[in-house]
Amino acid sequence: MPSLTTLAAGFALWASMASGQSTTPMSSPSAYSEATRATTTGPIGTVTIGGTASTFSAQFTVPAEADMGQPILPNILDPQAVDAQSVCPGYNASNVVGSDYGFSAKLTLAGEPCNVYGTDVESLLLTIQFQSADRLSINIRPFTIDPSELSWYVLPENLVPRPGPDMDASETINKNDLQVTWANDPTFYFKVFRKSTGDVLFDTTGSVLVYENQFIEFVTSLPKDYNLYGLGEHIHGLRLSNNYTATIFAADVGDPIDYNIYGSHPFYLDTRYYQVDSQTGETSYVPTGNASADADYVSYSHGVYLRNAHPQEVLLRPENVTWRTLGGSIDLFFYDGPTQPEVTKQYEESAIGYPAMQQYFTLGYHQCRWGYANWTQLQEVVDNFRNFDIPLESIW
Repeated sequence: MPSLTTLAAGFALWASMASGQSTTPMSSPSAYSEATRATTTGPIGTVTIGGTASTFSAQFTVPAEADMGQPILPNILDPQAVDAQSVCPGYNASNVVGSDYGFSAKLTLAGEPCNVYGTDVESLLLTIQFQSADRLSINIRPFTIDPSELSWYVLPENLVPRPGPDMDASETINKNDLQVTWANDPTFYFKVFRKSTGDVLFDTTGSVLVYENQFIEFVTSLPKDYNLYGLGEHIHGLRLSNNYTATIFAADVGDPIDYNIYGSHPFYLDTRYYQVDSQTGETSYVPTGNASADADYVSYSHGVYLRNAHPQEVLLRPENVTWRTLGGSIDLFFYDGPTQPEVTKQYEESAIGYPAMQQYFTLGYHQCRWGYANWTQLQEVVDNFRNFDIPLESIW
């Protein structure tokens, strides 16, 4: 770090240049010291230049040890990060109790807690509910929740409405094409499948449920070359790739490719194509890579919605999808479609509502950009629209 005397000399050089006076390099330290003298008292220093005293503030210098803080590399980018699937025990289900629309069970840790990214929740409540002819709910939350932690684990329905059983659910759930099976083998897992085709839509077999106070993870297997759409908001291809991590966290940023931007939509649409045997009528799944443009296929679509407002990331990989969130509960909803328009309608009617009817002026031409320097630039843009007879409804 330069000495105070050196700093004073620099200040003297700057002062003479600012005043327009010529400067002559000092030939010796003694001459330099006679021209400039400096003293300090705490954070305030005094420098004498050419017989005139002036005060200044000592500048703070960041110490070298500031670089030795807590590592902030995201786990998804850290090859040394602990894989929760390899160290956590999972849960076992017991105490199954039936209800009018499904059943509930208690999930208990199947071994010693791993506490890898938080504190393991020892007991969980599983609630499975058939809510209509086309919707299934699977909810997993702590078995007991302290009132002080209620808002951490339970998303208030006045903020994000939660789908519930339809008014006529007792009459329509028998028509639901979705079915659920579960087992403790070796720990708790569940499957959601379509009864009409036997197709497994969601399957946590071979993985462990991780539920900590600040980290939740569950994994579902998917067929080869799956077709998923959604998990916004991001700038990405319409069909999500099978080597992509979707971050669910609203960020007011411009246009970063493959990263999260303004909205959070933890919902995906899954469309699968099948070849139908002309003699038996049986269907067989056709991976996208094996499809032929000349063949005829039938398709089935379903939707999966995770009602959770905590930061999330969804890891899409060739054979599975890993869903992670930093809190809340596992509040899953499955929509059986079986067509894409029907899935969208079921999701809108039960969860998010229909798009708002827009005012007439919003259908006109809007000019928008970030970074107008002043009113003059803005006025020039408006004037040029007028000069070239281009209709302009709004500028913002």
